[in-house]
This record gives sequence, structure tokens and C-alpha cells, in this order.
Amino acid sequence: MKNSERILLQFKDDERKGFRLLYDSFYDSLVLFATQFIGEAEEAADIVQECFVDFWVNRRFSLLQGSLERYLFSAVKHGCLNYLRNTRRREGKHEQIRDELYCEVSSENSELIEKLYLAIEMLPEERRRILHMVCMEGMKYQEVADYLGISINTVKTQMGRAFQFLRRALGADDALILVLFFKKIVSCCHPK
Repeated sequence: MKNSERILLQFKDDERKGFRLLYDSFYDSLVLFATQFIGEAEEAADIVQECFVDFWVNRRFSLLQGSLERYLFSAVKHGCLNYLRNTRRREGKHEQIRDELYCEVSSENSELIEKLYLAIEMLPEERRRILHMVCMEGMKYQEVADYLGISINTVKTQMGRAFQFLRRALGADDALILVLFFKKIVSCCHPK
């Protein structure tokens, strides 16, 4: 009996043991595959874990037709492509916004833009991620909540805390750049 057949049978008997066997059998090779694909080991590991969780939570093992290996490598490949597409889109928006802000803001205020980006980078990871998804990627609060598996109230709270932190970090005099920055983002992400 092939290892993949044994894994699928184990899922039918005991899903936890099946998941453990799946993880032990494929995790390292899938992370290596994803790392070669996107060039970032940490992100590659996240992609593989998301594919495993999807496989288990959505009971893909019960509907699987064909090769388990082919399915897993294909799922990881699609996860990598989505990651690369989202990263390029996000980087493109960052670059476009920076260029537009630098054109509109006088050179003495360009320090404020850098200060804003540094302040954003100081946000806790989850808060920064939510801020990026809403402001840079143009996602609605509900879309972010669904994507991250959290409540919409958590998204609203995190956004509020992010803005409070940024206002404090920039100071009262520099808060205008915050308004200009997010006005630009909203117009880029949500054209009329």
C-alpha cells in the first residue's frame, strides 16, 4: 500500500492521526517546493500550513479523486501564485502611493511620509496586516474578517487602534499627512 493511500485511509479512521501522518509525510518537501517557488521560507511554511488546514477542515480527503501528492503540490503551487500576485499588487500600490505623495507634498514634508511608513512598520503584526488589507489592498472590513477568520468587530477595533497609534506617533502637527496619505489610498483603491 502506498503512503498516500495509507494517509487517506487513516483520515477515514481517525482524522487527527491522518492529519499527523499527512504532515509528517509531506510537510518538509512541500515547504521546500514552496520556498523554491517564492523564495521566502517563512511565507512558504505559512502557505503549506494553510493548504494542510484547508485539506482537513474542508474535508478534501473525502472527495479526493486521483493522486494525493498531485493534489498537495498543486494546492501549494496555487497558494504560492496567490501570494506572489498579492505581494506584487501590494508593492505596486505602495510604490504608486509613495510616488503620488512625493509629487504632491513639498520636499520638506517628505520626511513626514517616511515617518508615517516607519510608524506603520511599528504596529503589531496583526494590526499592520489588517491596515494593509483595508487601506492598501482595498478590501472591505467584512472581506478582511472572512479572510482572516476573525469577527468584523475585531477588524474595526484593530483599524481604530492602528489610526490612534499613527496619530500619536506622528504628533498633532503631522497628523495632516496621515489624512492625505489615507485619502490617496482610498482614491486609488476605491475609484469613483
